[in-house]
Amino acid sequence: MKKKAVVVIIVIVFIALSVLGDRYLNRSAESNLFSGTIEGTELSVQPELGGKIVELLVSEGQVIKTGDIIAKLDDSQAKISLDTAKSQQTQAQAKLNDLLGGARAEEIKRLEHLVSQANANLLALEPNLKFEEDNLSRNQKLYESGAISQQIVEAQQNKVATLKAQYQGAQESVKVAQAGLDQALAGYTQPTIQAQRAAVDIAAQSVKTAELGINKLTIKSPADGQALYKNVEVGQVVNPGTTLVTILNPNDLWIKIYVPGAKLGEIEMGETVAIIADAYPDKKFKGKIQYISNQAEFTPKNVQTKEERTTTVYSVKIAVIEGQDQLKAGMPADVTLE
Repeated sequence: MKKKAVVVIIVIVFIALSVLGDRYLNRSAESNLFSGTIEGTELSVQPELGGKIVELLVSEGQVIKTGDIIAKLDDSQAKISLDTAKSQQTQAQAKLNDLLGGARAEEIKRLEHLVSQANANLLALEPNLKFEEDNLSRNQKLYESGAISQQIVEAQQNKVATLKAQYQGAQESVKVAQAGLDQALAGYTQPTIQAQRAAVDIAAQSVKTAELGINKLTIKSPADGQALYKNVEVGQVVNPGTTLVTILNPNDLWIKIYVPGAKLGEIEMGETVAIIADAYPDKKFKGKIQYISNQAEFTPKNVQTKEERTTTVYSVKIAVIEGQDQLKAGMPADVTLE
């Protein structure tokens, strides 16, 4: 009887230890299990320049490659600016060529005509000025004798002053015309040529700037991915920096979990973890710890239980390193820290 009692006691103790062991192991496994949602890196496609959308070449869900055209903005005004810049460049280069080649015969002929015309204008004014100056001298004598009024003398003085101003202006025109002819005959100075070279360079830069502006009106995808959201429509006028399309990079998936401070010392950067998505409950995917926060926070209210939301935790980012062709952003998943 005593032997039977001992056997019963041993069996009971064994069962109790088994149950406790299973609970301990399960609790240990559960303590290393963290839930989260698979997320992907989103990229906003934004134009550098504003304008009216004339073409929108993607739809939501479409797979996009780097360099694919997303949209085109109206470039009519930009093309006008480019044509103007090219015309100015051509004019500047032609003028530089003239300076380097010396004045052409027709240019010298034109300048000689200007000098001749200026001299003719000056000669035409000389007799009129002398005639009016003589009249002023006679009027002054008549005024002194009382034969005419002071108003007549003042009117003649004004006429002479006007003709003198015209004559001086004609003399200046002769100087300017002669200086232009002399410069053409002697050739242009080096500073003049250098200044024109600078004008040619500026015109060339204006052409490049206009071409760059036109290129920026065609918005291309900066990365491979999938069009997640389309935020605009054809005909809409957008500002620089407006998000046209949001692209999801399906190859850059990750999960953010929240680890209690007590377990922080058990993990490290680069450590491999196991990921089990609800959509694939019987399959494990590899992940790698990519980031560990150095600042504690309260567990987000949309994660964990009510009791755990009052606990301070550290966010940990897990990069998905396999299964990108099966796992999708938005899938619930569990992470087991190994």
